[in-house]
Amino acid sequence: KNRRYNINYGAHKMNGVLIPPGEEFSQLKSLGAIDGAHGWLSELVIKGNKTLPEYGGGLCQIGTTSFRAALSAGMKITERRNHSYRVSYYEPAGTDATIYEPAPDFKFRNNTENYILVTSRTDGDEVVTTIWGTRDGRKVEQTKPIVFNITPPPPTKLIETTSLAPGVKRCSESAHAGASAKFDYTVTYADGTQEKETFNSYYRP
Repeated sequence: KNRRYNINYGAHKMNGVLIPPGEEFSQLKSLGAIDGAHGWLSELVIKGNKTLPEYGGGLCQIGTTSFRAALSAGMKITERRNHSYRVSYYEPAGTDATIYEPAPDFKFRNNTENYILVTSRTDGDEVVTTIWGTRDGRKVEQTKPIVFNITPPPPTKLIETTSLAPGVKRCSESAHAGASAKFDYTVTYADGTQEKETFNSYYRP
C-alpha cells in the first residue's frame, strides 16, 4: 500500500516538469525532499545487503520509468546507476535506474534547441511517463539487453541478533543470482551524425 502511494505521489511530482534547452534534469531535484514531513511514506528500499523500510520506498520505479522514457526520446543520459541486485519488476535486466537521496541520482540533459515537457501518471500497476518536445529529426536505436555472467547466490548466512526471541529465525533477504547486462544505444541526428553508448550493469549475487 505504501509503495503504491509513494509511486503515485512521485508520478504527481514529475507531472508537468519543464526542462529548458541545454539544461540537465535531476530526478531527485524534481521529487524534492524525501521524508515524512514532505508527504512520503515508509516502504522497503535496498540498502547494502538488506532491504529496509525508509521514506520514499518504491521511487526507483519512477527513476526506472524516467530512464526508459529519456532513452526513447533520444536524450543524453548524464547519470544513471542500476540496482545492487536484480529486481523482478524492473526486468529486462540492464534497463533500470536506482535513486536514493542524496545519491545516486538519475539525470539527463535536454540536448534539443527547445523546451521539453515531462508528464507522468499511474495507470493501474504501471507508471506512464511521456517526454514532449519539438521533433528535430533524431532517430533512436536501442538493442535488447544481453544478460551474462550469471552467478549463483552465496550460501544462506546466519546472523546472531538480540532483536529476536531465542530460537526464532527471520529471513531478512531472499536469494538473488548475480549477473551482468548491457545494451547499445544509438542516436542519429538529422544531419547524419551519431552518438553511441553502451550501458553496462552489474548485479551482485
